[in-house]
Amino acid sequence: MVLSLVPSLLLIGLLTVAGWWLAERTPIGRQLGMTLLVLFLGLLATNLLGWRPDPAAEAVVNGPLTSLAIALLLLAVDLRRVWPGAQRLLGPFAVAVLGAVAGTALGGLLLRGVLGSDLAALSGLFTATFSGGSLNFVSVARTLRPPESLVLIATAADHVVFSVWFLISLALGRGQGPGEAEQARSHTGWDPGHDHPRALLSRAGGAALLWGVVIVVLSQATTGVLQRWWAGVPGILVLTTIALVAAQVPAVARARLSYPLGLLLIQPFFTVIGLSSPVQGLLGEGRWVLLLAVVVVATQAACVLLVGRWRGWPAADSLVGCQAAVGGPSTALALAGALRRPDLALPGVAIGLLGYLVGTYLGLAMAAVLTATQAS
Repeated sequence: MVLSLVPSLLLIGLLTVAGWWLAERTPIGRQLGMTLLVLFLGLLATNLLGWRPDPAAEAVVNGPLTSLAIALLLLAVDLRRVWPGAQRLLGPFAVAVLGAVAGTALGGLLLRGVLGSDLAALSGLFTATFSGGSLNFVSVARTLRPPESLVLIATAADHVVFSVWFLISLALGRGQGPGEAEQARSHTGWDPGHDHPRALLSRAGGAALLWGVVIVVLSQATTGVLQRWWAGVPGILVLTTIALVAAQVPAVARARLSYPLGLLLIQPFFTVIGLSSPVQGLLGEGRWVLLLAVVVVATQAACVLLVGRWRGWPAADSLVGCQAAVGGPSTALALAGALRRPDLALPGVAIGLLGYLVGTYLGLAMAAVLTATQAS
């Protein structure tokens, strides 16, 4: 049953709020995370109750709302604050990003026959998301516009592989205790996701929201101008570039709540994916998509661990730097906390935010290369 516009928007909002509440208030919700919860709730609603959102409601969420969320997340990438902390984990992170590109290429060679025309889109999505997290995934998905069912499979594969690698990282990192000097360097510095959710309703939250709206409007106007010369210019690249440039302006960089607000506003995108994806259409090709994700992350992990051993990087540094690429800044922060390494919390967030600088561009480039290869 396809709901009309207003009920669809209400359903999306209610499921997103329910996912947020579960992630904030329940132990299992905190383990799973809000993104996986809203995706799962959307799947339940469409597969058990038969509810499907109105296409106009999907357009509202996937268009202006997601653009606003992306802009807000990118406004946290102030290089003056991010770069000093990021330098410590730059080596492991850079190797992990290169490993994502190599792993995607390897997976493409191995699975080209079974993935067929979906390979280019999947390669772009996985290169992007494993180079800095789900923001890059969303940006590339919006640009390439693969089928909703394929996006759901890729999202689920992303979460499964990320979760397994997170647990492996925990096992490998246990017992790597920090020295007293490192313990003293607790992450008392900048943390863009540290504020309580109630702070989003403050004047600072309103200021961050206003800056996000300004960035979206400016990017749309710029895209319109550029399309006079280049009709196919990807709007997401314009939005990404303008937001990253704006983040270096001191007045904009002071909008400290842009990151947690962006994290919240990007969740309806995943709710819509769940609502738009009947399970019966997913079962056939899902295993090959999962295998592609496994190949990518396994290649990343092997590269980081081998290079780290060769270069003499501390194990925890290698693991948190790799996690920043595989899952993004929030998961790098979570791993640093789970390993009882507060000295790595700020560098993990910082290097993960730098992943926003490269992930979207790498993902779109990988998709373009494979599309051209398949066409030749």
